[in-house]
Parts: sequence; C-alpha cells; structure tokens
Amino acid sequence: MPPPPLPSKALRVPGVPQITTSSSSKSISSPTLSVPKSSSSLSVPTSSSSTLGLPPSTTKPPVKKIREKVALAPGYGPLDWAALKASGSDLRGVDTLLRVTPSMLKEHRSPDDAWTAIGGKVYNMTPYLKFHPGGEKELMRVAGRDGTKLFGLTHAWVNVDFMLDACLVGFLVSEPRS
Repeated sequence: MPPPPLPSKALRVPGVPQITTSSSSKSISSPTLSVPKSSSSLSVPTSSSSTLGLPPSTTKPPVKKIREKVALAPGYGPLDWAALKASGSDLRGVDTLLRVTPSMLKEHRSPDDAWTAIGGKVYNMTPYLKFHPGGEKELMRVAGRDGTKLFGLTHAWVNVDFMLDACLVGFLVSEPRS
C-alpha cells in the first residue's frame, strides 16, 4: 500500500518542522526534515509580554489549629496510666456493668465523678482525668454526656476500648418509656 499523499503548502503551519521528500531520485524518495531558519517563532514569551497566567486566589489557606497539650504532673504519663490499669485497682467504681440511661449519665459530670459515653459504652473517666495529655478541662467537656462525636473529631486514631477498658461502667441505653 502506498503512503498517504503529503499535505499541500496551504496546510503547513509556520514555525513547525515539515517532512518533505526529495524528488531528485526517481526510484525511492527519502523523507527529510525541514527546520525553519528563524527561531523567533519558537521563542518562549517573557512574563511581561504574556497575557496568560494564574488568577489570584480567592480562598484563604486553612488556619491550622494548634494542638495544645498540658504539662502533666510527675507520675501521670502514659506509662503511669498503663501501670495503674495493670495494677488491678478498681477504676470502674461499680460492682457490675450497668445499663446507663442519658439521665443517669447526666448525674456524673463533676471532676470527682465524671462519666462519659463513647460509642455506646459508658466509662468512668474520673481516674483518667489527671493522665489526659489535653488536660482535665478537655475531658470535662464531655462529662455527663455522650462524647462520641467530639472524641471522633479529636482522637479518631485512639482506641478508646483499650485506653479506658478498666474504666468501663456499662452501656448507654435509651430512657424507659412511661
């Protein structure tokens, strides 16, 4: 099958190399590359002559919230908490697991008696208050209520079941119907 015909000169774009055939020999023509003599058509425009560019940004970069930690007192670090959990001390404060209603949970919202629910499980976080790297104040935000949403936003990578397993009080249930 013969090669397709060459485009006419009307279709040629200035500054773009063209392949031409040499017709001096009558047997087989060999293609040659024709490069324009002037390189001005291939020059990169300077920024002052260019009208194209990125538009200015209309959004502000997100403000990165600084993670605040509280200096813990000696003896209240993560390893100290692990040792306390392993010691066998009663960290639950109850004899058996309870079915805790939201009204029962609300009664436990003081620093001396702080419970919270995370993922349907109710924990007595009173013994853990002094061990929390964010400070007692942060934990007290969820004392006496369901802290699942806040915990998920701030500690999605933390395994609460392992961290507070020794503090499990029971399970959150709905209020009984009257």
